[in-house]
Amino acid sequence: MSKPRPLCSTGKGRTIKMTDMAEIDSVLQKEPFTREDIIQLLQAEGEEKKRLFEASQMIKSRYVGKKVYFRGLVEFSNICSKNCYYCGIRRANQKAERYNLTDDEILDAVRFAYENRYGSVVLQSGEFSSPSFTSRITGLLRRIREISDGTLGVTLSLGEQPEEVYREWLENGAHRYLLRIEASNRELYSKIHPNDEIHDYDRRLESLRTLQRVGYQTGTGVMIGLPFQTWEDCRPS
Repeated sequence: MSKPRPLCSTGKGRTIKMTDMAEIDSVLQKEPFTREDIIQLLQAEGEEKKRLFEASQMIKSRYVGKKVYFRGLVEFSNICSKNCYYCGIRRANQKAERYNLTDDEILDAVRFAYENRYGSVVLQSGEFSSPSFTSRITGLLRRIREISDGTLGVTLSLGEQPEEVYREWLENGAHRYLLRIEASNRELYSKIHPNDEIHDYDRRLESLRTLQRVGYQTGTGVMIGLPFQTWEDCRPS
């Protein structure tokens, strides 16, 4: 592996740094940000970082207000078919204590969320795909819809699935789907995953495109602080 570049390089032999508050204010007033603007803001420190956070708070208040939405996260299984190098529940980790909640345990958590006026629940597990798994999730979605009379938002975080599975789950009560890209740089992605079909960068991207095409509110994201990561890698491609 090549020697990693520190998280302060632009990859062009120079470092972008802001020098005064007027400069950061100038960047924050832009719409949209350029690639260089984003890299510059990611490196903000001290008073510049404080100003960045103040600006983000103003935008949040303008569009969301001072509301807090509760979301119940039900991590019902850590059984995973993948073998990502960074992950504690990867398939090859024989020291991981595996678990898989029953449907009743999952639905008890859902009832708690609904009765306590949570806005949504998340069903999350290791990445796994099979006809029986698909059927199980479909059944759970139908029960959740019954319990909440269709008022409880449901997010799924269950990894890469065939398009017909995504459609089946959407039709039975799912609203959102979370699938992290983990690293938006193809080269970096290959360094934190095995080089095989089920850890393929393009397959991951295509799954995200499929989720959007099917109609999910789609969430993704990258990990920050990985070895070999640069400032350019800390933003979506």
